[in-house]
Amino acid sequence: MRLYEFEGKKLLANEGVVSVPLGKVVESPSEVEDGMSATIAKAQVLWGKRAKAGGILSCTDSDDIRAAVAHLLDMKIRGEQVRRVLLEEKLAIAKECYLSVTYQGNELVVIASSEGGIDIEEVRNIRPENVVAQTIRVTHGLDLPTAEDILTRAGFGADAPDVAPILRNLFSFFIKHDALLVEINPLVKTKTGDWYACDAKIELDDEAAFRIAGISIGSRLGSGREPTKLESLARENDLIDSRGAAGRMFYEIEGGNIIILAAGGGTSMEALDDLYSMGGRPAIFTEYSGNPTGEKVKGLTKIALMYPGDIDAIWVIGGRANFTDVYESLINGILAGIRESSSFDKTVPIIVRRAGPRDEEAFEVMRQARDEGYNFYIRGMATSIADSARMVIYQANKHYAARRRAAV
Repeated sequence: MRLYEFEGKKLLANEGVVSVPLGKVVESPSEVEDGMSATIAKAQVLWGKRAKAGGILSCTDSDDIRAAVAHLLDMKIRGEQVRRVLLEEKLAIAKECYLSVTYQGNELVVIASSEGGIDIEEVRNIRPENVVAQTIRVTHGLDLPTAEDILTRAGFGADAPDVAPILRNLFSFFIKHDALLVEINPLVKTKTGDWYACDAKIELDDEAAFRIAGISIGSRLGSGREPTKLESLARENDLIDSRGAAGRMFYEIEGGNIIILAAGGGTSMEALDDLYSMGGRPAIFTEYSGNPTGEKVKGLTKIALMYPGDIDAIWVIGGRANFTDVYESLINGILAGIRESSSFDKTVPIIVRRAGPRDEEAFEVMRQARDEGYNFYIRGMATSIADSARMVIYQANKHYAARRRAAV
């Protein structure tokens, strides 16, 4: 679970890890007060490289700040709509550095660099002597002498003793909150010698949200992003019955044209990889698994078909089920959901690659549904996932071309 910059900074400041610049979060230009002076306006999204995307602006007065807020709230950065802007005081910066604690494989690693404000990989490639990555054993922790040694080797020089407590606090914070990543970039030294976290990237284990005190993170996907309306509906659908999962995994992807109803597990990930690698564009990616009821799968299908963009194919993809009743999920679930979606375009190709209990019965019902005008393509395990992906893309492209011709 990712936190927004303003959430991460609040946590770091509240727990005494490091100071942060004075600031406030606004959701409208009208919240900008008169008389505000030099300020940095920062779009709050869950992705890096905001400055390169135009998501960080320098402002001089209240009118300038209001214009910047209006501009930022009208932006999307890597597909995420900006809904909040962090307004922060400008600091007189003397030096920018980098600190983080994360996992590399199964090892817990502290990373420090005397150069910050840019991608740490750039520093590693250009001046590797200014980056130190030190494995730390959780049972031993990080003491001040070790922290100071890491910083000295990373080129902090005379600043190493001052930054060592910050690095130690950062490590303790990481352990306390079951974090996956805690990064300060840049850690800034001002011309008066004070140290501030001018940005914070924090990712927590999905099950560790209850550890956060004093901050309400609301409804959020595991990636941190706030769910769309359809993603929220899918989560609600999954809770209507405890049997199996149908909506727990649901992603709405802007600009796609293929709905993926996957049967879960490694097959789902392989299918998604194959589709992307061949140029396919998913609109919805969702899973049903663990022998869910037909009612849950039907609800999930109807939610997926509410996608606001144009759909050119549906891909029902999975391996061979051992316990999931294929007839229940395909017929009482997916086919029933399609039938109950009144606006569904029957010309949309539906490619099915599935096997398992009662599969032949299900396939026969789907073949009969062709007489109702539904455009089913049914395949079993003899068709590889990659070949099924090629078929989906081919049929989606055909449908797209026909749709475009009809619109002319």
